[in-house]
Amino acid sequence: MTAADSQTHRVWQVWKNPIFHRYCRSRLRPRALGLASLITGLIAGFIVFMANSGGVRAGLSPSDAARIALLFLLGFQCVILFIFGTAQAAGGMTAERDEGVIDYQRLIPMSPLSKVLGFLFGLPVREYAMFLIILPFAAWALWLGEISWHVWLPLYAIIFTSAVTYHLTGLVTGTVVKNRRWAFLLSIGIVFCLYTIIPQMAKVGLVYFKYLTIWPVIEESLPKLLPRTAGSALETLQNLAPTAKFFGLDFSEAVFTFFSQLGLILTFLVMLCRKWRRSESHLLGKVWATGFYVWIQIQLLGNSLPLVDAGSVFPSKAFNRMMRVRPGWNPDPGEAVAMSGIYGVISLILIFIFASIITPSADSQVRGWRRARKQGVNSLPFFSDAATGFWAVLMMSLAGAAGWFFFTRGLVESRWFPGHVVPLRFFFFNVLVMVAAGVGYQVLLEAKGGRVVGLVTIFVGVVPVMAGAVIVPISERLAPLAVWLFGMSPASLPVFASASLLSLSELPHEVARAVPRAFQFWLFVTTLACLWRIGQLWLSRKEKARSVLDGEVVAERTLGAKD
Repeated sequence: MTAADSQTHRVWQVWKNPIFHRYCRSRLRPRALGLASLITGLIAGFIVFMANSGGVRAGLSPSDAARIALLFLLGFQCVILFIFGTAQAAGGMTAERDEGVIDYQRLIPMSPLSKVLGFLFGLPVREYAMFLIILPFAAWALWLGEISWHVWLPLYAIIFTSAVTYHLTGLVTGTVVKNRRWAFLLSIGIVFCLYTIIPQMAKVGLVYFKYLTIWPVIEESLPKLLPRTAGSALETLQNLAPTAKFFGLDFSEAVFTFFSQLGLILTFLVMLCRKWRRSESHLLGKVWATGFYVWIQIQLLGNSLPLVDAGSVFPSKAFNRMMRVRPGWNPDPGEAVAMSGIYGVISLILIFIFASIITPSADSQVRGWRRARKQGVNSLPFFSDAATGFWAVLMMSLAGAAGWFFFTRGLVESRWFPGHVVPLRFFFFNVLVMVAAGVGYQVLLEAKGGRVVGLVTIFVGVVPVMAGAVIVPISERLAPLAVWLFGMSPASLPVFASASLLSLSELPHEVARAVPRAFQFWLFVTTLACLWRIGQLWLSRKEKARSVLDGEVVAERTLGAKD
């Protein structure tokens, strides 16, 4: 690979990318590709002929049998791209870093985005080839099954964008995690969670997260992919359940899934490009992290609030529709309280994640001050990685509090709960909870480092919750003690806030007395700890800046005296 070769293509011309060419030569060698093609073709052929013979035996028409084969072929293609491709992206990136190839690639005169795209499509290139091998079988099933292109084209487009999203997840994992085995397991675990755990959040009002998968498009297209009788019955059932509409806009599931995944794709690309420019850079800058957090809040609200009037946002509505146990359904007030608390917890956890990404370590701060000294300035650029992440996390906390408030108001003041309103003081406590817990976490991380934060998380955030969970089943009389133990964890404050401040809250007598008291006490303690840590952080950063700048001055004077 020469410098001339690396500069003769544009960023979007992936087929001319030297890194992509390298992986095509290494991962598409005849022996390995031939074996993969043979296995893939045998499995695809088995699926087609088995579905055809089984359909004939079951009395299905050839068209309906082909539709069954297509469903299995789609599942096979998704397994290849989503699981095998993501694992290869994560493991391959880690192996390249361990072998020193990444350091060599930094010297190549290519833009960071070109390098990222080269690895993105180069590392899983064999998996893409296996995907293409299945396409003729899928095309035959589409033709024989008489499936319109209006159905299969959006479906395959979302399969591709989902694959890009998960492969970028693998690249980020491989870039951050040092151990190849852990990078492989973590990337597979993320994909597994995306299709098992995260979609469950949609059942408690957080509908946005299911659009990071292909399930919404599958559900929308399934009536046209199933045999005609089953497809018609499923379409009738789907018409009874309203779909999520972003602030009431009539987008198809494919369009909204694309835009939801596009935000994540752009964020991953930014992460990787930052790492390619400077290996010690944070994954995200403060501006992008804050903007992305606000974007997530908008997405959560835009998907959830339009479903409130129909009742589809409540978990019991889906259960009632599935079990058909109550003809006259109404949501339970406890559902709204629990959903409000869960929304606050998820928003707070996202703040913790973004704070961990943008908060500078002690070494990063020292490097930043040394760089400032060399440039002849006495302060750090406001948005630089070495600058404090306090202001960015504060803005995220305010955005999270606003999103939490609007979500809660949309639930409580809906037509399902007439006469109930969300008081303005609830927003005040939302801000206090988010700032005290979110900013408190950030300043502790910036001042003391990840090891101290880990210990505090275990002994303050996890152990009290475990102790409370152990005490609860022992006796009802110990329930207030369990409440006080649960309240020690900052992550439980949003749940306590909703249970204490909302008029819909209906708790047992002893618990109803303990929850507000525990909430007010632990919020007061968390706020005091946050304010104290802010003061300590300010003094720590000031002392660190003075020691670095004064140390440089002393060193210069010493060298001048020797001369």
